[in-house]
Amino acid sequence: MNKQAVTLIEYGHFRLTEAADGVFAAISIPGTGSVGNAAIIDLGEETLIVDTFTTIGAAEELQEAAIRLTGKAASYVVNTHWHSDHTSGNQVFVPKAQIISTSAAREIMRTFGRQRLQNQLADPDAVYQALDGLQGSIQKETDERLKQEMQWEHASDLQYMDMLPDLVYTLPNVTFEQKLSLHGSKRTAEVLTYGGGHTQSDAFVYLPEEKVAVMGDLVLAKHHPVLLHANPQEWLHILEQVEQLDIETIIPGHGEVCSVRELHEIKGYIREITALVAEAIRSKGGIDGIAVPKAYRDWYFATYFKSNLQKIHSLLSQ
Repeated sequence: MNKQAVTLIEYGHFRLTEAADGVFAAISIPGTGSVGNAAIIDLGEETLIVDTFTTIGAAEELQEAAIRLTGKAASYVVNTHWHSDHTSGNQVFVPKAQIISTSAAREIMRTFGRQRLQNQLADPDAVYQALDGLQGSIQKETDERLKQEMQWEHASDLQYMDMLPDLVYTLPNVTFEQKLSLHGSKRTAEVLTYGGGHTQSDAFVYLPEEKVAVMGDLVLAKHHPVLLHANPQEWLHILEQVEQLDIETIIPGHGEVCSVRELHEIKGYIREITALVAEAIRSKGGIDGIAVPKAYRDWYFATYFKSNLQKIHSLLSQ
């Protein structure tokens, strides 16, 4: 039976669905301050959580859900990458839980991530001015779908700023280089990295017996992948390696529980926009006239399409 469409429980920040027996996807509700997805995995004697949302409130609900579903608070938390919509809730799970990431992701959090937070705390007015600018753009936007997305982004950003004074920036305290296995009486979870694609270093969690993968932002379902910190060619290479695993169900970083079909769609997206930008460069034309290809016009995160083109253009022009 396909369980992905069945909502077990709805919290204020996410909906819980069951990807496999004892494996739960926490699917972000747009505009609530969660932003990214998370997962809860019952290992047996211990509980594993993958990613911790953007706000403390969302993470507190995630811990509550873990206890409700497994009878135990999280013993392990995996951060798939360093972005704040996957790590800002870390503080909720310590000291009981070990926070796990790749060594490279932890180093980025320790340096760049912590400095960015300090800058936000030192000058919150600059962030609020940017949010005022976004509000002005929302009022001018005529595309209703895009306008709705911008409103969700604005609402989540405001919740992040409201939370900021209470945020204790919590780094991973367990790191690994290639693979870490967490063994329980119910299942084994493999925490894997094949390098950096979406960010400088991306990890994912693979459950071989259940054929489930919690992919972070390496795979998104019906969302534009975000290329701001990406290496697109390495991203493709990573996904090609993931394809060699026996996977039937994917919990993506954004969007609904899906399958390897969505992994293939992300590969197709990266290849197609790379080809479009390469053609624009060859013809000495600009990228401003490149429209969203038909296959991706109903995808969310449409606001990232132009910046994705700019990122590819910058890489190809080097």
